[in-house]
Amino acid sequence: MVLYFLTIGNNSLFLERAKLHDIADSVSASLAQSGYVCIDAEWEAHSRTLRLYIDHSQGIDLDKCAAVSEILVNDPSLDALVPCEFNLEISSPGVERPVRTLKDFEAAQSEGVPVDVKLTEKYKNRRKGVGRIEAIGSDQMISMTTAEGPWTFPWSMVLKATKVVDWSKIQN
Repeated sequence: MVLYFLTIGNNSLFLERAKLHDIADSVSASLAQSGYVCIDAEWEAHSRTLRLYIDHSQGIDLDKCAAVSEILVNDPSLDALVPCEFNLEISSPGVERPVRTLKDFEAAQSEGVPVDVKLTEKYKNRRKGVGRIEAIGSDQMISMTTAEGPWTFPWSMVLKATKVVDWSKIQN
């Protein structure tokens, strides 16, 4: 299992990917009344930066990022989830947006877009791959078609996944 490393003085604390899922879910709940959702959370240990990717039905711009920052700075629940001083960074998800939840994987499957997936550890001799999602089983096993061939892995092992944009098809 891959852990995110967090240093506090001479002590150390490890954050599992599951903790970042908890943070994203908690932030989404805190932002729900304002119409925002937290798409994903990332931790950068070296700078002690918690990066939150947010979205809104009317899109995200700098003013919306600032508004979310104001909401979260005054919300003690985020401080309770990250037990040390940290830098908070609010960002839009961009076009290569994170794919975090099963619902996100289902949306990527129905859209037919490729997804870049990295697992917490090797599963069936693979840790990463890029391809299209073919199926999501009731057991939460995700099946993809990749250039290296078919690949099936459990959703619970996903460390990071993002939609892949074919930049050659994007016109100015």
